[in-house]
Amino acid sequence: MSLNRFLLKGCGLWLFWLLVACRAGAPDPGSGVTDGAGDRYTPSDDQPTVMAVASTEPLAARVNGEPISEREYERAVLRFEAALEALDFDPAEQGDYRLAVLERAIDARLIAQAARARAVELAPHELQNALDESVQARGGQVGFDEWLQANHYREDEFRRELQAQLLAGKVQAEVLSAVGSVAEQVRARHVLVATREQAEALHAQLAAGADFATIALAHSLDRSTRVNGGDLGWFPRGLLTTPELETVAFALTPGERSGIVKTSLGFHLVETLERDAQRELSPQSALAVRQAAVERWLAELRAGADIERFGP
Repeated sequence: MSLNRFLLKGCGLWLFWLLVACRAGAPDPGSGVTDGAGDRYTPSDDQPTVMAVASTEPLAARVNGEPISEREYERAVLRFEAALEALDFDPAEQGDYRLAVLERAIDARLIAQAARARAVELAPHELQNALDESVQARGGQVGFDEWLQANHYREDEFRRELQAQLLAGKVQAEVLSAVGSVAEQVRARHVLVATREQAEALHAQLAAGADFATIALAHSLDRSTRVNGGDLGWFPRGLLTTPELETVAFALTPGERSGIVKTSLGFHLVETLERDAQRELSPQSALAVRQAAVERWLAELRAGADIERFGP
């Protein structure tokens, strides 16, 4: 069953932003990382994990006292624009993406700080393996060098960012370890119409004994579900983009129908078909639940952070 218009959008978007738009501060060089044999590893001076910022250099933001310079922010913007163009998107059609790049850079800095606070460590071979894979994925050193230039990276910049991303993956894995594979879910169906008058008329037909699936097929504006009689399929809490619809679906008992439910999309009639307190999450639902968990965690980091913005 399709949830196209109602599912949380952007699953995996945080990874995309980290990969193409963020300059993240990595662990304090003094903390080091382990090499897997118990020895400490500290990055060499020519491969620092935090980009130095001169005291007089203009800043784009400061996160818990750590600066994001205008220089690194502008390079992040260039990389994001290059990534969009590689995907055949016109940056000019993406709205205020410069502000979005800054916000994602702030998120990346917060994640890096969380990794340090959790004492998350990276073995040297993990970074080297990731670097080797990046080179191989681009056909060797020549292709990799061309890719770096096209995406506005120096090699030391890319190495620092890759290290930060590997650490971010580890700390996010810790956050996601608390997310289970089962959750309370309901299966529901709905009819979506443009006006309250239409919804009232259809509600009266259902009350008189009309078939819900037939009504949905004939009248629902949701083309992705009306062919299935309005069936939204199974979904857990937090999955739909219309929280009003989700709240009603979970409040109903199986076989019970709602009154008229207004959302940003229009007016709905909802019927809950089934409920399962411990249902295995589908791959699509699991991805969305994990995304929501990361977003909640990031929101908590932001709420507790001292963030100053000086641009764009």
